[in-house]
Amino acid sequence: MTDKEITDALWNREEAGLAAVMELCGSRCRKIAGNILPDTDAEEVVADTWLKIWQTIPPNRPVSLAAYACRITRNLAVNRYHHNKAARRTTDVLTDWETLTENPDLFETVQAADPVAESVQARELAQGIDRFLRMLPKEDRVLFVRRYVYLDTAEDLAETLHLTKGHIHVKLHRIRKRLMNYLMEEKLL
Repeated sequence: MTDKEITDALWNREEAGLAAVMELCGSRCRKIAGNILPDTDAEEVVADTWLKIWQTIPPNRPVSLAAYACRITRNLAVNRYHHNKAARRTTDVLTDWETLTENPDLFETVQAADPVAESVQARELAQGIDRFLRMLPKEDRVLFVRRYVYLDTAEDLAETLHLTKGHIHVKLHRIRKRLMNYLMEEKLL
């Protein structure tokens, strides 16, 4: 089935569409979740991905189901990672609160944060990164996205792209440096 046929099946609430998405994207979603989380959490995140796809189509009608599923998996995995990490910090919360209340200047700074301005800045930064990625050669763009969006390891990238691990590290370093210069020129950093 094509992406459009699968999306149409999901739109019509046909379970065959969900099975097709699982077949199409299952291994990539498991890989993304596994790069972020331990195996048990990764499997739960992948299962949550299928549920989220079922719940969000309709109203969403993604052009690329693979990209849509991978984005959902990545977001769910990162959220689970932060949740797990926060659960281990419960004893430090009281200490952090005491530090804040003892230092009123620090507390003022924390309270003064403007979520609207931060949201606008984040959107402008994301658009700047998108513009930068469009300027890159296809090989560099694929390398960057697979490493920092899909969270592939350098070893996996080296094997897939038939390059050495050192070559991957050098290319990524150069791309990051060019990105930093671009964002500074655009006054986004």
